[in-house]
Amino acid sequence: MKKPSRDLTPMMLQYLQIKEEVPDYILLYRLGDFYEMFFDDAVVASEALDLVLTSRNAGGGEKAPLCGVPYHAVDGYIQTLVEKGFNVALAEQMEDPKLAKGLVERKITKLITAGTRTDAQMLEREENNYLASVAQMDGQIALCYCDISTFLLRATVFEGEHAHAELLEELKTLHPSELITYQKDLLENLDIPLTPLNTPLMEREKAKDLAERFLDGSYLTSMEPLLLRTLGELLSYVLQTQLVEVDTKFDFSIYTRSHFLLLDPTAINNLELFETLRTKEKRGSLLWVIDRTTNAMGARLLRQWVRRPLRDKEKILARQHVVQALFADDLIRTRLRKSFKRVGDLERLVSKLVYNTLNPKEVRSLAQSLSELPDIVDALLSLPIGLVDIPDPLRHLVDRIEETILEDPAATTREGGYIRPEYHPELQEVVYTMDHGTEMLIELEERERSATEIKNLKIKYNRVFGYFFDVTNSYTHLVPERFIRKQTLRGSERYFTEELKGLEEKILNSSERRNELEREIFEELITWLRGFSNDILKAASIVAKVDVFSALAQLALEENYVRPTLTEDEKFVLRDSRHPVIEKIIGRDRFVQNDLHMSRENRFYILTGPNMAGKSTYLRQVALSVLLAQIGSFVPASEAIIPIFDAIFTRVGASDDLAMGASTFMVEMSELSYILQHATNHSLVILDEIGRGTSTFDGLSIAWSLVEYLTKKDLHPRTLFATHYHELTQLEGVTEGVKNYRITLRKLGKELVFLRKILPGKSIRSYGIEAARMAGLPEELIRRAQIVLAELEKNELRRMEPEESDLSMKDPYEDLLSGVRLEEVTPLEALNLLDAILKRRDHEN
Repeated sequence: MKKPSRDLTPMMLQYLQIKEEVPDYILLYRLGDFYEMFFDDAVVASEALDLVLTSRNAGGGEKAPLCGVPYHAVDGYIQTLVEKGFNVALAEQMEDPKLAKGLVERKITKLITAGTRTDAQMLEREENNYLASVAQMDGQIALCYCDISTFLLRATVFEGEHAHAELLEELKTLHPSELITYQKDLLENLDIPLTPLNTPLMEREKAKDLAERFLDGSYLTSMEPLLLRTLGELLSYVLQTQLVEVDTKFDFSIYTRSHFLLLDPTAINNLELFETLRTKEKRGSLLWVIDRTTNAMGARLLRQWVRRPLRDKEKILARQHVVQALFADDLIRTRLRKSFKRVGDLERLVSKLVYNTLNPKEVRSLAQSLSELPDIVDALLSLPIGLVDIPDPLRHLVDRIEETILEDPAATTREGGYIRPEYHPELQEVVYTMDHGTEMLIELEERERSATEIKNLKIKYNRVFGYFFDVTNSYTHLVPERFIRKQTLRGSERYFTEELKGLEEKILNSSERRNELEREIFEELITWLRGFSNDILKAASIVAKVDVFSALAQLALEENYVRPTLTEDEKFVLRDSRHPVIEKIIGRDRFVQNDLHMSRENRFYILTGPNMAGKSTYLRQVALSVLLAQIGSFVPASEAIIPIFDAIFTRVGASDDLAMGASTFMVEMSELSYILQHATNHSLVILDEIGRGTSTFDGLSIAWSLVEYLTKKDLHPRTLFATHYHELTQLEGVTEGVKNYRITLRKLGKELVFLRKILPGKSIRSYGIEAARMAGLPEELIRRAQIVLAELEKNELRRMEPEESDLSMKDPYEDLLSGVRLEEVTPLEALNLLDAILKRRDHEN
C-alpha cells in the first residue's frame, strides 16, 4: 500500500490516511459526482471492472493511478467487485463541498463484504445470504451462521469422529457467501470466500456481553462455551462491517442435524430440489413447481423448509393442520394471498432501517406493507384458535409514517421533497416560500409601488447584490427614508428595505433550510421506527410462515395433491404417485401414475427395465413425496401413508469429478461408501445404477454384495434400486425383504412402446439396442449391434443364466450344518446328516 508523504497533495494525503483504516478493502473515495480509486486499488479495480486506468497528479511530481465510477451507478460496480471476491469500503463527503472551508471532510460510511450485503440489488430476492463463523476446540467444532439482511441466526455443534466431515457437509449444503475463522486448515478445498481472523478466538465473557445485546437471554445460560465464543466472533464482525449501533434482536436458535431429515449435497443435487443438474436453472426443479408463495419472505422460508425437512411428527402434523385449514377455506386463503402480494420484503426493509440505509420511498413501502396487517389479522382470526400466531397490526407505525412522509416522496435525502410540509410549522413556511417566492416579491413590489407612488419601481435580482428595488433618477425624490441605498448607477439607484432583505433571506435560504429540516425530521422518524424493529420482524415472520402454508394449500388444490398419513411403523404406501416436476412439464393427463407398497417383508425394490422407460422418474418421485410430506406439504398421489425418515440418500447415474481427480467409478464408490456409513433402518436409499463405471462382472459383484449388505437385519433401510443387472432379480425369495418390480413395455414390430407402469416381476431384457434405434443411431450400426449381442448371449453371457449361476452367496446347506461340531458328532448322527445333504442335492437337481 502507498505510504503517505509530505510532498503529496492534501487530498491525496487524506485518501491515504483513510486507506490505512481499510488495507484489505478496495476504497471508493467520493470526489464530486464520482467514486475514485487510486494507486493499487485503481490497478486492481480497473481490471476487475473493465475500466480505463488513467492517472492524477498526486504531488511531489508523482502520478497516482486512477479509475472511477459515477456515484449514481456505484451499486452495480460494488456488486461486481464483491462477486469477484473483493471487499469494498465507501468514503463519503461529510459536508457540502460548496460550504467547506478547505479540504472536504470525508470518512468511511460503509463496509461491504460478500456476507454482509444488505442492499436489495446486491442480493437474490428469494435466497438468504449467509455469513458463517467456525471454530474448533477440544474435539468440538462450532458453526454459527446468520443472514444480516433478515436477522436470521442459527448455531450448532459437531462432535465425535465424523465432526469435521459433518461440518464440511453442512457448509456445502448452506453455501454461505462468506466464512470467517481463525483456523483456515479446517476449511480446505471449500468453494466459499474465506475471511481469516488474525486474533485468537474471543474470550467467553466478551462474547457473552455481545450475545446479550442480540439474543434472547434464555439461550445464554446453557450454551456451550465454544459455541458462545464462535457466536461472539460472528456478531463482532457484523458490528465492524455495519458501522452503526445495532440493538435489534436476531431470530436465533440452536439446532442439531438429527432434528431434521438429512439431505446431503449429493441428494439435493440428484433430486434437483433447487436447480436442474443440466441447466443449473430453477425451472425444472422441485422448487419451481411447489413455490406458490406471494412474497420474498415466504419464498426464502419455503427454500429453508425444503433444505431442512422435519423429523418431529408433532411439528409436521402442526404444519399439516394449517395447510389443511387453508386448503379447506377458499375465501380465507384467497383473501390472505391477496394481502401477502401487497406486502413488501419486511425483513430486508427492517435491516435497512436498522443499518441506517432506508430511504424515504422505502419508508413509504414499509408503511404500505404494514397497512396490510389489520386485514391479515382479521383473516387469521377466522381460522381455528391456536392454529397460527397473530401479529400485532402496528397501526401506530403506519399512522406516524403517513403523517410524516409524502405519498410519493423523493428517493433520496440529498434534496428535499419527502416530508409533508404540514408536519412541521417552520417547514410549512419554508416550503410556502419556495413555492410562492415569486408571488411574494410581486406582492411586495406592488405594495411599495402604491405606497411610494413610484410608477416604474421594480424588484430586480443579480448574483452580486441579490434582490433590490430599482428606481430611475426621475423618481428618486419620491424614495422614502426607509429605503436603504445599495448601489448608484448612471441612470438609476438601487435600494433595499428590511422587509425585502428578510424576504430575500427566506427565498435564497429556503431550499437549504428545507433540506436541513427534512433531514432532521427524517432522522427522528428513523430513530423512532428503529425502536419497533423487533415488532416488525415478528410480524414479518408470521406473514412468511402463513404465506408458505397458503402456498402449499394452493399447490395441493391446483395440482390435486393428497394429505399424507404419517406413520411410525413399517408401512409405506403411495397410490397413483406422480413426479411433481415431470407431471407439470408434460401435463397430468400424459403422466403415468404408479403405486408403491413397502412393508417389513417388502423393504427393498429391485427395479428392472429398459433405458428411458421411467425407472429414474419413479425412484425420484418416491423420494420427493417423502420430502414433501416431511416439510408439511400434501403429496402428488391419491393416497399416501408415509413413515418418518431420518435421511434420503441417492446414488444416481455416472459422472466424473475431474476437478478433484476422481473417475466415474471412484465418484460412485465414494458416494456409496457415504451411504453405507450413514444410512439407518429409518433411511430411504435411492440407487439408480451401481457398478456401471467398471467391468460388467466387477459391477455385478459389487451390486449383488450391496443388496445383501443393505438387507442385513441391523441395517435394512428402505431401498429402491434401479438396475440393468437382471441377475440381481435372483435375490428375491433368497434375501429377506427383496422384491422384484419391472417397467412395462410393448414391442410393436421394431418399435418399443413404454407403458411406464411399475408392476411386480422382472424384466427379461434391457432393450438397449431398441433404445439406441429410438435415439436415431444409424441402421447399419443397429444391425451390427444385434449380431454382436446374439453372439455374446450364445457364448459368454449364457453362463449368467440363473440355473447355471454360482452367484448366490447363500450356502444351500447352511441350515443343516450350522451349529455342528465335528468333535461332538456321533457316527450315526454323521450318517444321518450326510443322508439329509444328499437328499437335498438330489431334490434340487
